[in-house]
Amino acid sequence: MGSLIKAYAVLFVRSWNPDYDGTVSGVSPRRWLVMAGFWPLFLLLQLINGAFLLLDHLLFPDFRRVVVRAPVFVVGVPRSGTTFLHRLLAGDRERFTTTALWELIFAPSICQRRFWHGVGRLDALVGRPLGRLLHGLERLVLGGLDDVHQTGLRDPEEDYLALLPVLGCFLLVLAVPDPRLWRLTFADRDLPDADKRRLMAAYRRFVQRHLYVHGDRLTFLSKNPSFTPLMATLAAEFPDARFIGCLRNPTEAVPSQINSIVIGARIFDGRDTAGYWREGFLAMLDYYYRHLLDELERLPPSRRALSRMEQLSARPLATVEGFYADFGLTLSPAYRAWLVERDEKARAYRSGHHYSLENLGVAPQRLIDTFGWVYEKFAYPLPATERR
Repeated sequence: MGSLIKAYAVLFVRSWNPDYDGTVSGVSPRRWLVMAGFWPLFLLLQLINGAFLLLDHLLFPDFRRVVVRAPVFVVGVPRSGTTFLHRLLAGDRERFTTTALWELIFAPSICQRRFWHGVGRLDALVGRPLGRLLHGLERLVLGGLDDVHQTGLRDPEEDYLALLPVLGCFLLVLAVPDPRLWRLTFADRDLPDADKRRLMAAYRRFVQRHLYVHGDRLTFLSKNPSFTPLMATLAAEFPDARFIGCLRNPTEAVPSQINSIVIGARIFDGRDTAGYWREGFLAMLDYYYRHLLDELERLPPSRRALSRMEQLSARPLATVEGFYADFGLTLSPAYRAWLVERDEKARAYRSGHHYSLENLGVAPQRLIDTFGWVYEKFAYPLPATERR
């Protein structure tokens, strides 16, 4: 606990004027203003959630006996269809249970979930005025992020948010661009064993709580690109876990991810920090591609599968059927019918997102130099300017 408090203190101090590896100068008034609002809200939320997590041990001590059986982890390169695949699999409600955004932010404890479920039932009895108000606020706060990552409070979301209290969530780097958070992107390689054990202990308790509330007969489904650098640690912690690794042509995945992170970074800092994020994420994504394929190869065939976005987006039904066959699972008639509908919608969908490599400062040759082995291994076409 003492080391965690010290880490919080260090991040607090450094958050007001991070050095961005010397690539940015001056002081950002926007960052100071945002931090003045961020830290009180963030710490208050962690204190409230922490108190209820402790209360779980008094009121629901049996949750610690829940057995986590053969969880499924959707990992991979960011912007490679992980969200789409996660929500496809989450549609099999008879088999899987996964986390919703509201649970991760406002109700990581059993106590909080029981409380809010009760409030929801009462609200439904009087016509859902609270539900309508929350929906309006949700669209006001989250609607602006739809072009980057469409989500709502009730939608399936990445459960690495549950590791925020123990500083195990890489997303926090947007608020505090600090080396100790960047280290999470090379976790299997760079994190000390003590930190890995701490993160896995917290994560296991989180999964046990979730299954305690939703039913331990269900299989826990996780989706986290940020768990890609933790694959070896997760595979050791959950020896029967299955992993689906997602990847995509670097020409599409890399600029998409850099674009999304630069948009997020602008919320916290008024200066031009794009160069810092571009260099950091190029190194990170190079490791992600390599680590993903290396760790999948180390797993037995019954515990691994590979998803290529180009195939997933074109044939989602066939892709999911293939994963079920790999893991020895059977699609129920109801779930298959649901997938057929999604398959038809996917075939008609056309993305409006287009990213310029030059505008993001990523030269085509830089992509080839960094990810050339990916293009070659999966026969991906090279960036257009290199094929002239």
